[in-house]
Amino acid sequence: MGELAAGVAHEIRNPLTTIKGFVQLYKKDNNKNKYTELLLSELERIETITSELLSLGKPLAIQLNSLNVRELIENTLDLLSPQFKMNDIQFKLSVEKSPIFVTGEKNQLKQVFLNLIKNSIEAMSGGGEIHLNLRKGSDGECIISLRDQGCGIPEELLPRLGEPFYTLKEKGTGLGLMICHKIIKHHEGSITYQSKVNEGTLIEIKLPLAG
Repeated sequence: MGELAAGVAHEIRNPLTTIKGFVQLYKKDNNKNKYTELLLSELERIETITSELLSLGKPLAIQLNSLNVRELIENTLDLLSPQFKMNDIQFKLSVEKSPIFVTGEKNQLKQVFLNLIKNSIEAMSGGGEIHLNLRKGSDGECIISLRDQGCGIPEELLPRLGEPFYTLKEKGTGLGLMICHKIIKHHEGSITYQSKVNEGTLIEIKLPLAG
């Protein structure tokens, strides 16, 4: 299924690049046309979907290294700091004093953190706080808890999170969360959700500690 999705996405991306190029040329000569920005916005959305579909078909080439999870999360937060300011969101990071290491692929785990925190930002249209807690569990695991103050998710829908094309966003695809699940599974970890409507969502990721 992943290979089929990637194959279709690849075929879509070629004519898409051509169309986008011509729309950009048209915009240069017709800068006041109100429809060109809308067209480019929608084309970029198709590009995002095709990129996500392409990543589904790729086997995850994992080059495992020992990673300091705090450093990885702090680096991710630096990337997202403009979005926190624009959306009036405060981020609270709580971490154990001793360093916590896992064995994994840095860019893939960063992609997971980026996706999940972006989801929290989008769920908090009125601003608020996001809390992230990093600690060692009792069973030789690293536990990363992410709690937001967003719109929440009905409890009966939580089991469907991570399914392809299942999303609660008006313009979402569900593929970002599916890729997160795929990455965590390849790292022999788990991801779980707790949520209440209008009270926010708690996401908990567990990863084996580096041996």
